[in-house]
Amino acid sequence: MEKPRIPKKSYAFIDGSFDPKAKIYGFGGFLVDQHGKKHYIQGAGSEPSLIKLRNIAGEVLGARAVITLALQLHMHKLTIFHDYEGISAWPLGIWKTKSAIAKDYVRFIKKAVRNGLNELYFEQVKGHSGLWGNEEADQLAKLAIKLVKGK
Repeated sequence: MEKPRIPKKSYAFIDGSFDPKAKIYGFGGFLVDQHGKKHYIQGAGSEPSLIKLRNIAGEVLGARAVITLALQLHMHKLTIFHDYEGISAWPLGIWKTKSAIAKDYVRFIKKAVRNGLNELYFEQVKGHSGLWGNEEADQLAKLAIKLVKGK
């Protein structure tokens, strides 16, 4: 994978995490809006139907969170940098949407595009490769489920 070209604004990095002992999934990341301001996102959950998906639940919820935030900020363009392939493969039709989470995610993406986020791009990056944005999103996801301690 080549090193991605990161724009100065209208982009996000997301990542998911999972703690098998606590049975909790989470996400973290950030969005740089159309004005260049950085916004952080984090969340965690333990819904039984999503626990079996492990970190994938966090990855999908992270993508949804940055898209929701982009719509709230009246953004029309967003590039999402992610390391889990499904984040782009499902909405782009590369992977079939067999699971409930995948079907719901694709419906969510289509609705976001209809609601004004009409330039939505995805760029997969290699996880744990030292790319600063992915490393920051990974740390935020781990903090969301208390796998690492904050500064």
